[in-house]
Amino acid sequence: MAVLDGTWWSAWWGAMVWWLAAFAGLLVLGALTLRRALGRLGRPSEDPNYQPLYLDNDAVMGLYKMGNYKSAMRREVEERRMRNAGCLAAIPLMSLLFKVTGGSSTEVVAKCVESSEPISVIGLLLSVLRRKDALVEVELGRNSGTVTPNHVLSRKLAGSAQEVVLTEIGEFVMVTGRFEAVRAQGETLVMRAPYGDGESAAHLRVVLRGDGLRRPDRKLPGGQFPAHCLGKVTSWDPEARESVLEYPIAVFL
Repeated sequence: MAVLDGTWWSAWWGAMVWWLAAFAGLLVLGALTLRRALGRLGRPSEDPNYQPLYLDNDAVMGLYKMGNYKSAMRREVEERRMRNAGCLAAIPLMSLLFKVTGGSSTEVVAKCVESSEPISVIGLLLSVLRRKDALVEVELGRNSGTVTPNHVLSRKLAGSAQEVVLTEIGEFVMVTGRFEAVRAQGETLVMRAPYGDGESAAHLRVVLRGDGLRRPDRKLPGGQFPAHCLGKVTSWDPEARESVLEYPIAVFL
């Protein structure tokens, strides 16, 4: 039996100590990362729980294919894929595996989105619009309304105390109000929501294509109902005192 000399034994033991320390550090880092991941999983989603009432399929897919949003939506999909991979993705060794295979999987996910139905894409599109600060939030009220501007509208209104005119926003809006179906003309449906008071009282008229409704009876809900309309306000009818949002991208309940 050979006798190990002291130099070799010291080197071997030093290497073992180094590897044990590195492994312990890896476990600590993995535990901390896992704890943060669990904390994120425990928090509620930032995306509201909307129920689609109406969807313009061509508009949804057209916006997705535009250069302004396509790359952002791919990033959104990839980030959701990584989040949905679960807690294992938070551990450094597993994260390394995801990074190694990430390039090909990104393309696979992107192709899946491109071939998906609009109903699968609209949630991603809404998240991207909010993340890129490309959406103005408008809440209509009987006595007044509130507008939460994005950075573009904020610059436009800088130093001005004037009221915001819906038709002059120019950005994508998410308008929330209490709507009521008013009439149907062939395949076109119309719903209105009041806002303002006194001399400034007016309505928002939303014009919909009948084939975009996602209800089995192809009808709007009866009576007054709260809804959220994603689109752009297109015009003002001074005689009827109505702002017009023609053919929105989507309407949610």
